[in-house]
Amino acid sequence: MKAHQGGLTLLEMLVALALTAVLGVLLATLVNGWLQTRERLQSLDAGPQVLEFCMALERHFDGLQLRQLYDQRLPRKLNWLDWQPGSQQLEWVAASNWPNSANASRLQRLRLAYEPARQRLTLWQSADLYAAATPIWAQALLLPGVERVDFSFYQGQRWQAFPSTTLAQPDRGVRLQLQRQGEPYVCTFALPDSRP
Repeated sequence: MKAHQGGLTLLEMLVALALTAVLGVLLATLVNGWLQTRERLQSLDAGPQVLEFCMALERHFDGLQLRQLYDQRLPRKLNWLDWQPGSQQLEWVAASNWPNSANASRLQRLRLAYEPARQRLTLWQSADLYAAATPIWAQALLLPGVERVDFSFYQGQRWQAFPSTTLAQPDRGVRLQLQRQGEPYVCTFALPDSRP
């Protein structure tokens, strides 16, 4: 009779190595999938912030009003939307849902401004429609990390680079095309029907 030898045979050793290799590949695939999912979720964090900004901005466009604005006691040109392309600022007057207790007025002067150097889009508001000096602005909304913004205004049947200057034919919509953290976004706002 042969004596029983201890240890592993070559075949057993190859099977153990093959199982270890398969488990290693499965574990590497699982970890890689977790990392990719984590990266995708981190990159999607920008989407809800842009959506929240645009939804809040839409509420301010919904109350669009035609009111004369004054700076340093001088009247400005009467327009529904006052677009200043040189400074990339859009101003308008809107009625808010509730009056601010400090000024007891529902009307707010609004300014949407893009600052390319600071890469941010900011909505400013002021209750000072009849400014004796420069209006006192308070920040209402802020969207940081904006690399580029294009404003366009819907008139008639097409989008234009400038808003309508005819009071009887106000713009029907405002569109912001922006790029934030390398991703393109478009916010389109339908303006209330304010034709006489």
